[in-house]
Amino acid sequence: MSKYHNLGIWTVIIGSIVSIFITFSIVYVSLRPSHFDEASDIVIQHPNDSNDSAEIFVSRGISPNLFIGKLIIKIAKMAGHCLKFGEYHLPENVSLWRAICIISSGKRVIHKFCISEGMTVASTIEKLNKNKHLQGSITEIPKEGSLLPATYHFNYPTTRQEIIKKAQSAMQRFIKNAWQKKSKECFLKTPNEVLILASIVELESPGIQLPEIAGMYLLRLSKKMKLQSCPTVFYAIYKGLRKGHNKLSFKDLQYDDPYNTYLHTNLPPAPISNPGKAAIMATLQPKITGALFMYYDMKTMSKPAFAKTFEEHKKNIAKFKK
Repeated sequence: MSKYHNLGIWTVIIGSIVSIFITFSIVYVSLRPSHFDEASDIVIQHPNDSNDSAEIFVSRGISPNLFIGKLIIKIAKMAGHCLKFGEYHLPENVSLWRAICIISSGKRVIHKFCISEGMTVASTIEKLNKNKHLQGSITEIPKEGSLLPATYHFNYPTTRQEIIKKAQSAMQRFIKNAWQKKSKECFLKTPNEVLILASIVELESPGIQLPEIAGMYLLRLSKKMKLQSCPTVFYAIYKGLRKGHNKLSFKDLQYDDPYNTYLHTNLPPAPISNPGKAAIMATLQPKITGALFMYYDMKTMSKPAFAKTFEEHKKNIAKFKK
């Protein structure tokens, strides 16, 4: 009996040692720094498939092999750390256990997409297509002026078309509310007309004195004068894809197109850019000063010089050029 009793004790001891060794090995493997050499993002598409997730960990150097990866995932799940769908940012040399904890937290990576004030639809689409974090292709080209300039936040797997819809919805909400604040100085009849003029004001302005610029153009419209806005000529020629700040020639001003306000009276047929909130509000609440002309020097980046007469306008130009 004593012989068997001693054998039983040794079996328990050896079993305990083996269990401790296995436990220590699992803890060591799960907590040691991995070969995840550079901090980057990782995408978990099938969180309930431990085999698929383990393969991702192995391919990224976070887990030494598939068996260990699946084992740690199952242990983590029993401890309440269940993997969740999405894209997550993992630090350099992250341990397997830490990676699982980050992914089970549900704190997904937030990306940003910015539509700048005055950006055209063509430029926006070009920027959307270059964004590597967005999915899918653009199936419906939005109308010029229908996107509200702003910074839009999104998670994987947001599509490019979804960003367009967000920007369109934001513009519709804003213009609807802003229209209620239209002053008596703004005689434009529809929100679309406001967007058209605001898109011109946006591109004519160095970011200041927007109400004065809007007021000048509204006064010209009321007197049946041509708007003579250079941005409309650029849009007529380049259709929203102008690169750089090249000057217009006299030949350019004669370019026959409905958008060329040097040739055609009244507003162009549609917006020439996506105007921002400030330009829209300036158009709805303009400041009428009596000015009919404006000169702005891109080189000096000074304030726009307004003039009530053409003679005064010529003096302003001469002053800047001198």
